[in-house]
Amino acid sequence: MSNINTGGAAPCVAACPINQDARDYVQLIARGRCEEAFQLVRSKNTFPASCGRICTRRCEDACRRSAVDEPIAIAWLKRFLSDKDFSPRLRPPKTKYQERVAVIGAGPAGLSTANDLALLGYKCVIFDELLEPGGMLRIGVPRYRLPGHALDVDINNILSLGVELKTGVRLGPDITVDSLFKEGFKAVFIGIGAHKSLRLNIPGEDLIGVIPGIEFLRETSLGRALNLGQKVAVIGGGDTALDSARTALRVGAKEVMLVYRRSVEEMPCEELGRLEAEEEGIRFTFLTSPVEILGSGRVVRALKCVKMELGEPDQSGRRRPIPIAASEFVLDVDNVIMAIGQSPELMSLSNSGIHVTSSDVIDVKEESLATDRPGVFAGGDAVLVGGSLIEAIAHGRRAAMAIHSYLRNEEPGPWKGLTPMADLSSHRVGLIKKELRKEMPMLSAGDRMHGFGEVELGYSDRLAMTEARRCLNCGAGAEVDPELCAACLTCVRVCPYDVPELNRVEKAAKIGVDCQSCGICVVECPARAITLKDRYEDRGAGALEKAVERFSGPELGPRVIVFLCQYDPQCEGLVSRLDQTESNIKTAQVSCIGKIDPLLILKAIEEGADGTVVAGCLPGECPHQTGHAWAKKRFDHAAKVLLDMGLEPQRFQWISPSPVEHFFKVMDEMVEELKNLGPVFKLNR
Repeated sequence: MSNINTGGAAPCVAACPINQDARDYVQLIARGRCEEAFQLVRSKNTFPASCGRICTRRCEDACRRSAVDEPIAIAWLKRFLSDKDFSPRLRPPKTKYQERVAVIGAGPAGLSTANDLALLGYKCVIFDELLEPGGMLRIGVPRYRLPGHALDVDINNILSLGVELKTGVRLGPDITVDSLFKEGFKAVFIGIGAHKSLRLNIPGEDLIGVIPGIEFLRETSLGRALNLGQKVAVIGGGDTALDSARTALRVGAKEVMLVYRRSVEEMPCEELGRLEAEEEGIRFTFLTSPVEILGSGRVVRALKCVKMELGEPDQSGRRRPIPIAASEFVLDVDNVIMAIGQSPELMSLSNSGIHVTSSDVIDVKEESLATDRPGVFAGGDAVLVGGSLIEAIAHGRRAAMAIHSYLRNEEPGPWKGLTPMADLSSHRVGLIKKELRKEMPMLSAGDRMHGFGEVELGYSDRLAMTEARRCLNCGAGAEVDPELCAACLTCVRVCPYDVPELNRVEKAAKIGVDCQSCGICVVECPARAITLKDRYEDRGAGALEKAVERFSGPELGPRVIVFLCQYDPQCEGLVSRLDQTESNIKTAQVSCIGKIDPLLILKAIEEGADGTVVAGCLPGECPHQTGHAWAKKRFDHAAKVLLDMGLEPQRFQWISPSPVEHFFKVMDEMVEELKNLGPVFKLNR
């Protein structure tokens, strides 16, 4: 589907730093093809289990479904796939190269670099100061958000490619860039992260009881409990501040307040995490900035603050906080956790020939992530402080390709982002059926406080499939072959979304990116000039073929094919019940009953069925509004053709899937009638 680009890329694809086509795996989930979906995710994303939990969800922010109701839960669907515990099937390298590559840092950028280099055929060795790999994912993200087992799955899948890991090795005291080149490595990637907490530089910051946020999360993750008092103030508004506040509650603090100098609208932390923190009892103090930490002797006793107001936007695009005169006040606290940001520790790179910018990050070329020292590349938070997991993965993938080009004496390919397609038109928004996204099952707020159990519990199969069904599949709808189009306006007449237009110059219809893939025009087009670009859509042909293959001998009774909507929850019970019976009733699921072609019903008879049933959804239930009505018209047309061929009317029925007992009552009556009628093609039995 990645070649679909009629009006720009789907916004979810363009917004993703690795340009993963979420539509692909979401459509597969909707069809129940979960392992295939997982393999697609893992082919580009080295941390699917982790990313499905803590991704910043740029794809969801860009999702066109937001204009209708709510964005598709793309991250939660990715997490759903990773919870299935499939093993990645990655293609082994075609060529094995002799050059070895050293990777400094076993965080997501370094591991992603090693993953892709291993798949290209290089031997990679990762060096890390910590005793366990993962970098900030291991020590900076609490286990209630990212359980250790999920992170381990991602990392072990990378190491299984033959990547060597050496832990407890420090950059500076144990290894240097020079020493790695002397050992025979031909290229070096630096992904050391940003593990140094920034300071506010206010009086009292060195008092006992003031804890850097990164240090607090690291010590807690490593099981080294810190002695907190009853009242804790956390300074900052990002995810580290939020994680520090929620962790403080879990390790014994009775009262935790998060102090932030801007308003809630300007907070850079994830909104879902903030809402969860509110449920847990975190107090938020907005438009407030610390000016001094007060102590009794050397121990923290209070936090002196000043009220702020918002002025004009600054370089970040957020409104600048300005102190309000004579607004100072004091908060009684036992601890202050500083979580205002972090930076990489770069002293170990002194005299390495690697340039550091004035912002205290490693200077690299944007396209290749190459430093000014030949053979040395860098990425992740060492280059982009405050970057997300998916950005680190993107850096790793880009660096791997650049290192490959460097070692092969080739010019690296150009790197550029994708241009997203236009937003949904306001007219179209009103025609799309509203359906809110499926909520994530959660651990209750009361139960969360007893430990670090994962807060979000994951989607069930049904929730995931139902949520995936909401995807508009932007840009993967119908397209017209102008050579076949007769400009008859049938597509214009039947489309429930008013998408097709007639190009009067070319005298052919055109279908734009607002197409919702309902498929009605595809079936109704008399010239067969329209097809769906979704490569997973065959409008039930594959399902019919599989159903026919499952037919048994005539002694089990008449052969019946039941066409059902794959997405309709009412049909789910019918499928399991029909498929479990020892009979010749077989189901063929279609992604929407509105896409059924009369020829498919005729083909079922041709392939040996004695009768066919269409379990059409109830009027008003079809997500495509008029899909039900058009499918019923086509069924009636197919029934008339079969009658004209001399077949009895008992052999083809349209039965509502609800109520279920009525459906099976009619089915039983139909089977009895078919027994009396006998096979359609007696010579074939």
